[in-house]
Amino acid sequence: MAEMNVPEGKGKKKGGQRSKKQSTRVDLTAMVDLGFLLITFFMLATTFNKPKTMEVNMPDKLEDLKKQPPLKASKSLSVLLGERDKVYTYQDPEKPVVDSTDFSRDGIRAIILRRQQEVAAQWGNKDELVVLIKSMPKARYKNLVDILDEMAITGTKRYAIVEPDNNDKGIMRAAGASEQ
Repeated sequence: MAEMNVPEGKGKKKGGQRSKKQSTRVDLTAMVDLGFLLITFFMLATTFNKPKTMEVNMPDKLEDLKKQPPLKASKSLSVLLGERDKVYTYQDPEKPVVDSTDFSRDGIRAIILRRQQEVAAQWGNKDELVVLIKSMPKARYKNLVDILDEMAITGTKRYAIVEPDNNDKGIMRAAGASEQ
């Protein structure tokens, strides 16, 4: 039989030749660089993403509240937070004229700014305005946060979060809103 054209020494294996094994060492230099980049990114991302908090100052003792002189109706604005994101405002609890509005720019913000101008015209300083915030039982917590945001936006320096009384519930009924 005729053999195929095979070069000599290549067709047959001899027992002494073995293939050379490669090293299993992995170079991790690039991974270290990537690790430092990731650490740097997360440090910056958490630094820029700090939660924003709003500071609410409360009196130390109830006796401090009792020492305060009575609030003049000409310097006040009562804000009642009702259900379904409705806001009701009035100035004088003896003769309440209730405005119903919402949390838009033309809503509660416009009322607060208008009231600041009225107080500034009468008393010489818009910071004399005191806003009494009263959250009714069916109002959402979001509404309280929204009204506190409005206090910051309009620059209202003096405001208080107080419990609604029976007079406020009667005013809400007269305005056609549920007091609960």
